[in-house]
Amino acid sequence: MTRASVAAIGVVLLGLALGLAGCGEKQSAASATAGNVAAPAPAAVTAAQAPPTAAPSDDLFAYAAGAQFVQIPAGNDYGDLNYGPINMIDESLVTDWTSEAAGKPAILVLELAERTAISRLAFDTAGMLRDEKSPRKITVEISDMSAGEGYNTVLATELKSGVNGQSFAVSAPAVGRYVRLTISSNYGDDYYGLTGFHGYGEQLTHSATIADVSGTYEGASGWGKVRLKQEGSRVTGCYDYREGLIAGGVEGRLLKVEMTEKVDGGGTDKQLGLFYFSKDGKFTFGLTRQPGEDASRSLAAKYSANKVSTDIGDCPAIADWHGKAAQSQLSAELREDGRARLDGVNFDFDAATIQPGSRSLLDQVARMLDENAAWQVTLEGHTDDVGGAAFNKDLSERRAAAVRAYLVSAGIAPDRLSAVGFGLERPVASNQTQSGRAQNRRVEIVRK
Repeated sequence: MTRASVAAIGVVLLGLALGLAGCGEKQSAASATAGNVAAPAPAAVTAAQAPPTAAPSDDLFAYAAGAQFVQIPAGNDYGDLNYGPINMIDESLVTDWTSEAAGKPAILVLELAERTAISRLAFDTAGMLRDEKSPRKITVEISDMSAGEGYNTVLATELKSGVNGQSFAVSAPAVGRYVRLTISSNYGDDYYGLTGFHGYGEQLTHSATIADVSGTYEGASGWGKVRLKQEGSRVTGCYDYREGLIAGGVEGRLLKVEMTEKVDGGGTDKQLGLFYFSKDGKFTFGLTRQPGEDASRSLAAKYSANKVSTDIGDCPAIADWHGKAAQSQLSAELREDGRARLDGVNFDFDAATIQPGSRSLLDQVARMLDENAAWQVTLEGHTDDVGGAAFNKDLSERRAAAVRAYLVSAGIAPDRLSAVGFGLERPVASNQTQSGRAQNRRVEIVRK
């Protein structure tokens, strides 16, 4: 089975997404007026137009920042891989959200990962099949209470059609976790559309996490059963398609993973991704790229699955699946590939302090080294490019040294361990996107 065939099993590639650019949109001779709805009089708000370059680099509305839509228009599907609302926050300018106008406003609510002070908003309206889908009159409100109440208007304005990077300063920093976007009219199409919705400011808390994801999930047809096991911050697993394996770590509200699949003729295919889990734990959704892929291209694939059981089932390729699964999987990777990512080893922001949730994984690494007494390994620290080369070189060295120190404290002989920091020198993904930078921040363990 080729990568292109994954589209039939719930994984949509860029080529297919572009090929289906007109699918699902009804054509109507009355399209010139169907989407234009009179907007209610907004509260008085100052909406100062500003250049996009004035915005901070981290988009706090991005999927990669842990933001998720919790309210979408009727008829929308969060997991719609062609026109779902995920396309507004996926860091891609070649995908867009589309929703039927039907003579009424479209209302979407975005839940942020953390309580946040928003200082700037930005919108992308170019790159759609028809510029007329672009929102015209919009209102943005912020709530610090819930998805359904406590909103204050922070922006009421008109957007231009077919223009990316339309940036607006909020008159005063607005604090909250819920962002409500109301689109009241467009430029004459039967459908609303939006390529990007962005927010910038400062996260005021850093406590986001996800519940234990262990269990069995039913992927879209063809992806088959997905089985996950969480041990502390580390998650391992497998899935039916191409006898796939998952190795990853929880970071805030997302699961950062490396997915490995067998390919025809031998060898393996790898993807790096970020997975979101709904609050009730019954649904997961993931966006992936090939390692080193150009950020100007769309995402390699999108996955979704529904949880059907808390039973983790069986993963035959992970020898000690029902025992120390993380240790078993890491051992296999080091034997076969000579190196492995230690996703799940997390540090305090811009620091080398290992977070408590990482200890379970490091304890399994220590047991693995204890059981393979002949192994000598190097701990490699890697970073993104934010902060410059010198800062990141030092940070990566300190983080690698911190992992080495933990393993020594767990009983591993110091002369079996070395630590080195490469800083931003060896990225595995583009630093042009937040999802890519997340993949570049990592510690790897390498057999000498």
